[in-house]
Amino acid sequence: MLGSTNIVEITVENFQAEVGEKSNQVPVVLEFYAENAAPSVEMSALLKKLVESYQGKFVLARVNVQTNPQIVQQLQVRGLPTLKVISQGQMAESLEGPQDEATLRRLLDQLTMSPMEQIREQLDVFLANGDRVNAIGMLQKIIAEEPGNFSLHSELCDLLIMEDRVEEAKQILAGLPADADGIDKPKARLEFMDEVSELPALDELKIKLEQDPQSLEDLYAFALVLIVDNQMEQALETLLTILRQDKTWQDEAARKTMIKVFVLLGKGNELATSYRRKMF
Repeated sequence: MLGSTNIVEITVENFQAEVGEKSNQVPVVLEFYAENAAPSVEMSALLKKLVESYQGKFVLARVNVQTNPQIVQQLQVRGLPTLKVISQGQMAESLEGPQDEATLRRLLDQLTMSPMEQIREQLDVFLANGDRVNAIGMLQKIIAEEPGNFSLHSELCDLLIMEDRVEEAKQILAGLPADADGIDKPKARLEFMDEVSELPALDELKIKLEQDPQSLEDLYAFALVLIVDNQMEQALETLLTILRQDKTWQDEAARKTMIKVFVLLGKGNELATSYRRKMF
């Protein structure tokens, strides 16, 4: 065993235990290398960096081609560097020649994502393309298989609200525990919709602000309508303008509303992170 518990030197004797059996727990990346060969040295450095980054989500199994000709022949390794990925006892991928970090990260992400992470990734693809209908259909199908996953119910409610299927969302929300994971997001969106129900339309507010750009009341109304219209960056910028003009206006309404927008954007959102810094 090498310095990290997630890096192991492979021989014929330990191949079955460290590769075949281990791959049933986590993906195993087989690295075929030769001592002092420049391409191998570069690949090894990159792989060791990735092992540390992924923190146990995969094992790096290193095969010295000079001392393990039997393994080399059996796995048909023809050149260096060569990587072979074993998952669930099966060959999942084979890469020959130098590989860059981005390529390896894409491969490892696919292999190491949890089922929930895979669902989240597919949802993000749908939403990035503005395809909320397919995102809703996907969530409904998964919820039918995993009815106890309340975070999925919360996500579904939020998308239904965005598609103006508010009554459906409210019915689902009524059946969820008060502390269900992610429930704050659809609740915040419903609150915003209630707030804008009596406000002027976006175009009308723009005209009012052209006449009086310093009106905090109109700026705040403008921000709320932008939020419901899912124009989050402009909404946050408008709220930040209010915050800079008068932090205490309407019992710190701008600051509190920005925090609610961060809930809508979700954990780890870059826009939310950026505007959190600007608040102080």
